[in-house]
Amino acid sequence: MKKTITIAGIAALGLFATGCATKKYVAQTVAPIDARVTSTETKNSEQDKQIAEHGKSIDELDRGLSRTKEQLKDTDAKAVSANEAAAKADQKADGAWKAADGAKSLAQRGLDTTAQLARTVDAMNKYQVLKTETVLFAVNGSSLTEDAKAQLEELAKSADGLDRYVIEVQGYTDKTGSMTTNERLSQQRAQEVARYLANEYKIPVRSIALLGSGYAQPVADDKTREGRKLNRRVEIRLYVPEAATASKGLTAKAGAEQ
Repeated sequence: MKKTITIAGIAALGLFATGCATKKYVAQTVAPIDARVTSTETKNSEQDKQIAEHGKSIDELDRGLSRTKEQLKDTDAKAVSANEAAAKADQKADGAWKAADGAKSLAQRGLDTTAQLARTVDAMNKYQVLKTETVLFAVNGSSLTEDAKAQLEELAKSADGLDRYVIEVQGYTDKTGSMTTNERLSQQRAQEVARYLANEYKIPVRSIALLGSGYAQPVADDKTREGRKLNRRVEIRLYVPEAATASKGLTAKAGAEQ
């Protein structure tokens, strides 16, 4: 009995010792694994934190990109608006240049018109002879002959339709008679011509200028009968402004002398 108990005790001690050894082995084996697991879990936790931080950074980048895209859209819109405004400004500037050119052309036309008007006014104030006639008279006479009346008719026709003209009538005599008599007779001859033009052809009296010059300007030798005949005359000149001669034509023509 004692022997049995002893053996049992020894066996129990053996088992206890064996158990202790096993636990120690297990503890020694498991401990490094636990350490590695713990280290791995720590690393995983840090990686998770880093991943989370990276995620935050990515989110911030996404938000930044979104803001940048919005800013770019706004910038593009402003750029488009600026381009449109610039195009409108160019159109307005082009219109302004065209208006300025038009005003310049209009001003130039105005200057040209003014210059032309000045030339026209100057031409209207300068007169040229359009037609001349010379009618002859009998000795000591102041009556018009039929030939003289025909000549005056031709001159009146030349004045017909003209707006402005002047008819100059100047009477002359031969040397026969006194100076006083010749001046009076030459004046009567000029008056007879003016009266005939005014009464027969409605020539305005204001358009007729007359003068009796006596024996002032002989056109032939007064010592001969033919010369004295040519000196007993009235010269009639139709004057018109230079501006009228372009349309009417300068047809100065001396009348036939009898």
